[in-house]
Amino acid sequence: MKVLVANPPWPGPGYGARSDVRWPHKRSDKYIEYPIYLAYTVAVLEQAGFEALFMDAIMDELSIDQFAQEVRALGPRLVLLETSTPSIDFDLQTAAAIKDLSPGTFVALLGSHVTYFDRQILSENRAVDAVIRGEFEYTAADLARALQAGGDLGQVLGLTYRDADGEVRANANRPLFEPLDEMPFPARHIVKGDGYRAGIYSGGRPTAMVSSRGCPYHCTFCLWPDILYGHKFRARSAENVVNEIEEAVRVYGHDEIYFDDDTFTIDRQRVMDICRLIQERGLHREVEWIAQCRVDTVDREMLEAMKAANCGYILYGIESGSPEMLKAMKKGITLDKARTAIRLTQEVGIKTQAFFLFGIPGETQETIRETIEFAKELNASSTQFAIAIPHPGTALYETCKANGWLVSENWADYTSTASLIETPWLSAKEVEEARVRAYREYYYRPRFVLGEALKVRRLADLKRLVRGANSVRSRIRFFREASREGACPAGRGDE
Repeated sequence: MKVLVANPPWPGPGYGARSDVRWPHKRSDKYIEYPIYLAYTVAVLEQAGFEALFMDAIMDELSIDQFAQEVRALGPRLVLLETSTPSIDFDLQTAAAIKDLSPGTFVALLGSHVTYFDRQILSENRAVDAVIRGEFEYTAADLARALQAGGDLGQVLGLTYRDADGEVRANANRPLFEPLDEMPFPARHIVKGDGYRAGIYSGGRPTAMVSSRGCPYHCTFCLWPDILYGHKFRARSAENVVNEIEEAVRVYGHDEIYFDDDTFTIDRQRVMDICRLIQERGLHREVEWIAQCRVDTVDREMLEAMKAANCGYILYGIESGSPEMLKAMKKGITLDKARTAIRLTQEVGIKTQAFFLFGIPGETQETIRETIEFAKELNASSTQFAIAIPHPGTALYETCKANGWLVSENWADYTSTASLIETPWLSAKEVEEARVRAYREYYYRPRFVLGEALKVRRLADLKRLVRGANSVRSRIRFFREASREGACPAGRGDE
């Protein structure tokens, strides 16, 4: 039986950054992350004996009609469409277009938005046959098995579906999968890596990996732990991780790897073991890698080990320079921890990226100023300033909805550009203006410009510096225009 896994079209100006993106958004440039979780889904389906197919309509720049025609030509029994909050209207149009041309095809949606609104989506959209809730790889495989066996969907954990009488049924939740070492590696032979990249990459053939799932922390704005991957930290063994690194590098030719874990460094010993095995196998001479970390989970010895294993970049979610705002968003870190982590990382020779967030309820002009000044004090290699988006399923969304602080519930507005929160402390426009001001103040400082120029040691560094400078300029222009027009398209940490 054929099963198609797809990143569906997202029409309109720019390119939709949806797959493997925590804050989905539209971009003016074609920097699209490798769809790692869809690649896992393809691998699990293939392991289960199905003919697993993959399409990325955004990478291939397909319209909804073109995509539906491609689906008809492939003839799958089951189509799995990844969705997101800002693209959901187009995702539903895509489901309807598939049904129009291929009425016998079973269409299932997956992703955070449909997990949260599963019953509503099915009740209002006859073209959608089912919603896969939460972590989706093994529910997808069980759904395919059920369809192949004749269509009894009542025992598929994690599935919401429409029964023979047209009633919407929600099966029990699926337990989070573990141990992760038993999951096959992503199907890179089907979900090929050509063309995927992000702005922080400097390699010629980058890719993504996920060495752990779940985050034990409870930031109010964070979507994935609450909706998709849970708060229990589930980690692959060091050997399993390095086996995949070796495959990605020596079989598929990748020269840069981005670890898209919520926090790569939660288990200190595992990180040390990964670094040791990378060196023992000589992989540190063949691949550079990037990791997302928390400032309170690193120390000098760990960072030195990561540097020796050729980690070239660490991304830190710091979020605010205001202790008051860190408390409000339940970040669980201190400014001193952030200072220490950035300093140590820079001292061992690893580049740093710092993320900051504006607009959480309680934000004021004073806390915004604290954040901008703190960002300049830290002086990370690169810094991003984002507006908090209250995605359905987060504590932030529930708080804003309960207090009447949501500016819009038109899902197309949730593209991470315009502020959607208006509080007694700040208007949405003031938050948008703060982001533009922060970018200008940070990147146009002589200290930053000269410092980054002096760090160029190779052609790849120069290319990344030029790419970053162009990105900052276009981002400032884009955000400024969006603020004027009250419009929406670009994003946060995946730029």
